[in-house]
Amino acid sequence: MSAALPPAQGAPSAPSSPSPEGLRVLPVTGLTEIREGDDLAAQLGAALRPLAPQDGDVLCLSTKVVSKALGLRIAPAQREQAVADAAVRTVARRLHTHVVTSVVQIPSGPVMAAAGVDSSNAPDGPLLLPEDPDACARELREALVTELGVDLGVLLTDTSSRIWRVGVGDIALGAAGVTALQDLRGGVDADGRPLTVTVRNLADELAAAADLVKGKSSGVPAALVRGVPGATAQDVPARDLSRTGADDWFRRPSLESVWVALGLAPEQEPIARMSPEPAAERIARALEVAAVPRRGRGPSTATVQEVSPDGPPPHIVVEAADASQAALIHAATFAERIRTALGAESLGAPLPETTVEVSVPDRRQEPS
Repeated sequence: MSAALPPAQGAPSAPSSPSPEGLRVLPVTGLTEIREGDDLAAQLGAALRPLAPQDGDVLCLSTKVVSKALGLRIAPAQREQAVADAAVRTVARRLHTHVVTSVVQIPSGPVMAAAGVDSSNAPDGPLLLPEDPDACARELREALVTELGVDLGVLLTDTSSRIWRVGVGDIALGAAGVTALQDLRGGVDADGRPLTVTVRNLADELAAAADLVKGKSSGVPAALVRGVPGATAQDVPARDLSRTGADDWFRRPSLESVWVALGLAPEQEPIARMSPEPAAERIARALEVAAVPRRGRGPSTATVQEVSPDGPPPHIVVEAADASQAALIHAATFAERIRTALGAESLGAPLPETTVEVSVPDRRQEPS
């Protein structure tokens, strides 16, 4: 997700007053099915001419169209490997029925399910996203500006879900000639109060507006957005919209964060389901996670001798290998790892209060 913006200097970068003609979102029709090697700029130019493009217009184009023109197509059997190859890092994996979806950061910055690899409207095989959508948008804009003789912006868009929001909407993956981030700091609101933190993600707003007249089922992959003040006043790449590194507030979801803290390598992590999971299943996963030894260490000598996940209340007994001090330390450490893993499982949805007891052979005792 992006680097922090610099402090505001002077007036806001773009006016906030509406266009006198109002906002217009115009579908771009007449495009034929794009094939590998097609001159995309020429086809778009011909489709745009009936709309009489103007300076300040923004063309919002489905990134999938660019992928088709570039031949970024793979065989269905290569899909999972393609997702792994495109991942800069894996944020989470979730199981939906029998399909595992990997949520990953892609090279251009955004965090997306399945690295944006998409099979919809792709009858000849799944399509990959371009590695540098900003560069693709820039090349396409240069060709269209030359062909049409107007100063328009270009956004490459894709459908994505957002953290803590249900449903999907279009966002900008690539931008050229567009004020992708519109810094309004230094201005004032309608009541005259100074704006000190408002930086508008204009690119995503334009992409979402354009999606109202295009989409997967309409066969219209592009739209022209007209009448947005300051939309092309600056050239801010879409890469700047992604928070990455230290600015990423949610680098890992809650479960994965605890698993990393417990020392699990990515290949050792279990996969949680997308749908709600019963308490017994989450308790069993916590035991599985706790039993994974840290790197460089052997497994605990303690064992889980009794688990009653459905009892009132759930109860777990960890038995030391023997009565020695070393064995008791191993057992207590294992019990704490179980409690930590149970705590992680409780972050999304509370578990019933679960007791974890440590015992030695022939003699049970509560841990100190």
